[in-house]
Amino acid sequence: MNSVFYYSILQYRYAQSLGEVLNVGVLLLFPEQRQAVFLHPERLGRIRKLYPKFAERTIRSYFKGIVARTNQLTKQPEIFANYEEHPRQLIDNEILIRDSSALQFSEVKPSVLYTDDLSAIGDQFYKLYLSFYDEDEYRPRHDETYLLKDYKQLLRQRLDGLLSSKAFEQPVTVKAKGTSLSYQFPFAWQNGSFNLVKPVSFDLKLEQSIIEKATLNVGQFTVLNDYAEQRNARFDVLVARPKDRKLYKPYGQAIQLLANQPRVNVVEEDELEDYSRKTAEALR
Repeated sequence: MNSVFYYSILQYRYAQSLGEVLNVGVLLLFPEQRQAVFLHPERLGRIRKLYPKFAERTIRSYFKGIVARTNQLTKQPEIFANYEEHPRQLIDNEILIRDSSALQFSEVKPSVLYTDDLSAIGDQFYKLYLSFYDEDEYRPRHDETYLLKDYKQLLRQRLDGLLSSKAFEQPVTVKAKGTSLSYQFPFAWQNGSFNLVKPVSFDLKLEQSIIEKATLNVGQFTVLNDYAEQRNARFDVLVARPKDRKLYKPYGQAIQLLANQPRVNVVEEDELEDYSRKTAEALR
C-alpha cells in the first residue's frame, strides 16, 4: 500500500471582500518520514506590480517564521505522532494559527507518496503552485556591489542627509596581528561594538563555488579574531542567496559556517531594511 503525504497552500487574501487570493507558499507534510517542508518564492516583484500596497515585509517575516518552525518540527519527530490522523491540527497548533488574518493555509489535501525523493516532490509542487513568481522577471546578479549599494541607499533614506556623502565612502583597513595581512571593509559604524560591514554574495552558479567562498571568508575572520577581541569589534556580513533554488542547501550551509564564527553577524538580504534601521539609530 502506498504511503500518503499532505499538502496545504499558504494563501494571501489581498482583498477579502472581492475574493482576491494569492498563493504565496506550499506546506508539505510527510507523516511517515516525520518531515515538514515549506516552499515559498524568493522574488515577489510580480505581486508588487499587481498590488502596489502588498505587505511584502510582513509576508517575508511570516515566511521566515514558518521555515524556522517547520525545520524545528523536523528535528522533533515525536510531535508528528500526536497528529497522525489530524494533519490540519498540526498546522493550526504548531505552524500558523487559523484566524481571520489575511495570511492562512488552505484546507489540507492528501496525495500518494509517488517517490522516496522528497526534494523532487518539493520541486514539482513549487513548479505547480509558485513558478509564476519566477517567470519573465529579470533579476540582475546580486553581487557584493549590489548588496552594498542597496544597504547604503536604505541607510541614506533613513538618515535623510544627517551624514555627508563622503562618510559613506570611507573604507576601514584592518591589520591581522602578528602578520603582514590586511583587509578592507567598505563601511563601519559604532554602537557599543565596532561593526565592520562586509558584503559577501553567494549568488553564484556552482555549489563548490559557494562553499569555497564561505570557507575563504571564515579563514579571514579567524585571522582577525584577535583584532575583534581587543577592539570589541563585530563583522556584519551582508549576504545574498543564489538565484537557483537547487543551490539553497549549500547556501544554507555557507551562512551557517559564517554564523558559527564568534564575532560574525550574518545579515541576509531580506533583513537589510531592519539592519539599516539599526545602523541609522546608532549613527543618529
